[in-house]
Amino acid sequence: MRREFSRRLKAEIIMRSTNGDGLVCCEGCGLVLGKKAYEIDHTIPEALVMDKGAKLKASDGKLLGKACCHTPKTADDIRRIRKADRQRDKHTGASSRPSRLQSAGFAKAGPQRRATSPVIKWRGYQP
Repeated sequence: MRREFSRRLKAEIIMRSTNGDGLVCCEGCGLVLGKKAYEIDHTIPEALVMDKGAKLKASDGKLLGKACCHTPKTADDIRRIRKADRQRDKHTGASSRPSRLQSAGFAKAGPQRRATSPVIKWRGYQP
């Protein structure tokens, strides 16, 4: 279950990121956004939070510019979430792929037999 920020928390985060001139700034890089698109993002990715019952606070979110900081952070968050999923699956044994490739190996060789002696025919000799 994903927890979302309430309108009151979003307003608090926006007020926190507003500079002295009343302009909204990105909390990641400090870029003045003005009318550019922005997102209010979880500081710690929501998929990595263990305690989903705890209430969200304004300190759990950041206002990030969509182009400057939100897109790269989201890509990094997805990478970290996928790694955590792989580690969890490996730990619980739910991994669908083996940890190491196992070859079938070579077939056992049959017992070695001695080659038959060739029959040597000499001139004039008949066995």
